[in-house]
Amino acid sequence: MTSSIFQLPRRRGTNVRTNGNGNAAAGSSGGTVADGDNSTTTISSSDYSRRCRELMTLDKNLRALGANTFFDLPSITVIGGQSAGKSSLVEAVSGINVPRDSGTCTRCPMECTMSSSATTWSCSISLRIDYNAEGVKAETATHSFGPVITDRATVELWLRRAQAAILSPHLPHSEFHTKSELELRTPDAARLPFSKNAVLVVLCDPAITDLSFVDLPGLIQNESRDVINVVRDLAVSRIASENTLILVTIPMSDDIQNQQAAQLAKDADPAGERTIAVLTKPDILGAGATGWRQKWKEVLEGKDHKLKHGYYCVRLPDDDERSRGLLREESERRAANYFNSTPPWRDIIDRTRFGVPNLAAFLSKLLVARIETNLPSLKKKLDALLKQYNEDLLQLPPAPSSEPAAEVLLRVTAFCEAFKAGVFGNDHKDLAQGNRRLYLQFKQEIRSTSPDFRPFEGYEEYVNPNIVDSEPRDVGVSAVEIGPSDPLDLLDVRQVIADSIAWELPNHVPFGATQTLVLRFTSQWVAPSISCFKAVVDASSALLNGLMGIYFGQFTQLESYVRQLTQAELESCKEQARETLEKLLALEKVPLFTQNTHYLLSEKLVWLARYTAVRHNTRRYLRPEEGPGSRADRGPVYPMAHSAIEEDPFFDELALMATVRSYWQVAYRRIIDYVPLLIEHEFSQRLAGRLQAMLFGNLLQGPDASANMQDLLNEDPVISAKRSVLEGRIARLLEIKQKLDGLS
Repeated sequence: MTSSIFQLPRRRGTNVRTNGNGNAAAGSSGGTVADGDNSTTTISSSDYSRRCRELMTLDKNLRALGANTFFDLPSITVIGGQSAGKSSLVEAVSGINVPRDSGTCTRCPMECTMSSSATTWSCSISLRIDYNAEGVKAETATHSFGPVITDRATVELWLRRAQAAILSPHLPHSEFHTKSELELRTPDAARLPFSKNAVLVVLCDPAITDLSFVDLPGLIQNESRDVINVVRDLAVSRIASENTLILVTIPMSDDIQNQQAAQLAKDADPAGERTIAVLTKPDILGAGATGWRQKWKEVLEGKDHKLKHGYYCVRLPDDDERSRGLLREESERRAANYFNSTPPWRDIIDRTRFGVPNLAAFLSKLLVARIETNLPSLKKKLDALLKQYNEDLLQLPPAPSSEPAAEVLLRVTAFCEAFKAGVFGNDHKDLAQGNRRLYLQFKQEIRSTSPDFRPFEGYEEYVNPNIVDSEPRDVGVSAVEIGPSDPLDLLDVRQVIADSIAWELPNHVPFGATQTLVLRFTSQWVAPSISCFKAVVDASSALLNGLMGIYFGQFTQLESYVRQLTQAELESCKEQARETLEKLLALEKVPLFTQNTHYLLSEKLVWLARYTAVRHNTRRYLRPEEGPGSRADRGPVYPMAHSAIEEDPFFDELALMATVRSYWQVAYRRIIDYVPLLIEHEFSQRLAGRLQAMLFGNLLQGPDASANMQDLLNEDPVISAKRSVLEGRIARLLEIKQKLDGLS
């Protein structure tokens, strides 16, 4: 055979004592074993035996604490096909009887820990639940199952009960403590076919080899595709880790190439670094099967299908021997006699490759070496995980106080003070900064409503004088003067005057014309004012919602209650402030009024001069197609003499333009200040000032106020559960750390 599932590449520089055929040698007494390094250990050494027991005890304690759910602990996983002799091997190694049925009997992992640090034999069984009923990873929980067993004969029944409990997550575990074997063989319809959760078995026996291993359900082929895949995926997931040694049971009744378990091991461990193969059922090859015997002899001698750790061969009790209840010593004696007297096994030089005791001793040393090597890395990972969980715990809100009333009132006070600080800009400055931006935008929107007067007779023939006369740096002029309003020229203004005349004397411009034009522009201020107000309300609401998450987020009921009250108070302040804002905006209707007469007059003179100068220089503003097109050709603006202004046939229109523009300027200056000040005082500051008193009033009212606050302080179950999980994990990790630190 030239190709192999277990073909091992030739390695250089590795000092491993071999038996001369490529297999690492091992002995049950006085022998040596190397796990890929230059060190060897004498198994008979008392120091080594003590260290072995210490490490195996540590491994047992770590697994009992659930360390394997946090870390990838070294382990041995036994895989094999149905009828490969896997159950018999487990029995021979552990010294206990495991459940046997026709077809698949093992339907969940069994983790077996064997300890010689005892004076009498005993067995303890536990259930470790890593997955919920739907097969989803959950928080690990370990439950003791039944009493400590002191009678070997009852172990098999208790293992059946434990497996049935694992497969029945819908029922309490205690319900299976008294079930008979017959009852266990007739499961209810809700029982799962397989489970990833494990039965834990701890064996204490002074005559046993210190060892731990995981026995998985046997790989099957004559079932539905779903069942086959479940069992296969369980094996694949269990042997994937680099810290897992793979013990493959291979019956000698079939070619190694046909062994599914061997292929899975090859896929997980292509170099054969972690794989140990156990050949079972050698006695099924009769004296006439010389060809098969020779092939398997070559495998055992390392001439074919090479593995780093080589192959072991065991003869296990048959059905007749099991039925007669042969003692372990007698079974081992019969196996030794078989291998010593039967060709070709008797001719193989390395006798350490035969028998369960040799296999168990080798596995024990191999596992102990891995546990020892893994300790420094394990301690580092533990410290890192502890640090992470403690940091995660610090990110959670502190646990509720034992004084609920004080806790609620303190949180409400802090919440209200934080909002007040945001309103006044002392803290949470995003609100003040955001509001300032809103008020600047409001100012720009008001400026965009400025009157766009064009002192021409028909403005269509002219370009906008505000664009022509503004320098590129004079952004303010163009921004102020160019708005969304339709331009009004001299003829438009003359028409407004004409429409306003009633019984005025000749050559008198009626005040109604001024009022009509002013209101035409100031009436546009309502929409941006209301829009600005709504934006400030939304910003305040957003801050309140954020603060509620900070101060009440861990208490769902309290947060909901405070949110309801706060929203009602916000709506009340909002309505009052809006009513006041609408009154303020109404002041810009009639009458038109200002006592800032000095500014009004000075602005009127400026704008009158501006409009008359443009009118005097109309050629400058002709559109390019009707006059000189370049800006350079247009020349400067020449002011008109005062006498020429008064003689202008459109003097009244020009004067009205200047009056309206100057009044708009006065009103603009007050509105851009008063609206923001009103919003701040009548809404933001009023809400900040009333919030705490309102909340206290509602929380403290009635004789049952204290009990009500206790109910409100029930923590959000999600946060409480997360804290509980983190605290539980930290506690377990500290116990694990204590065990590790206690190892000399």
